[in-house]
This record gives sequence, structure tokens and C-alpha cells, in this order.
Amino acid sequence: MEDDAQGGLKESLPEIDPGQVLETVSTFARENPHTALAVAAGVGFVLGGGLTPRLLGAIGLFVARQYMRETMNEALQGSLLERLGVNEQN
Repeated sequence: MEDDAQGGLKESLPEIDPGQVLETVSTFARENPHTALAVAAGVGFVLGGGLTPRLLGAIGLFVARQYMRETMNEALQGSLLERLGVNEQN
């Protein structure tokens, strides 16, 4: 049964050439050095253990607050425009 699952996996994934991957990454890094440095720093931070549960919670809370602020602003704006009879399709 495991052989069937592994055979199906091999058939669905194309062969990956490490040389081609290296060439693609090198080209990207040369064309976008700032982005490549940012990605490398982020990966190093995560792999280095910098993403603790406490930090993840703080980031999640920040994102949730931003989302709620935008959502509430849109809801209030829509409600006020509806009460004033303003057409939003302009």
C-alpha cells in the first residue's frame, strides 16, 4: 500500500534539477538584491528560533487589530452613506 502512495507521489512531482534551482535563485538574487536579503533574513530569523509563541501572538494581535479597524471603518462608512441616501456606485 505504501509503494502505491509513493509511486503516485513520484508521478505527480516533476524531477527537480538542483543546478536549475541554484541558477534560478542566483538570477533572482542578482535582479532583486533587497528582496533576496529580506527573504534570507526572515528565513534565518525563523530557523534561528526567533519566532516564539509570544512574538507570534503579538503579531497576530496587531494584524487582528488592523483588520478590525478597517472592517469597522468600512461598516460605519457604509451605514452612514446608506442613511444619507448616497449612492456608492459613483
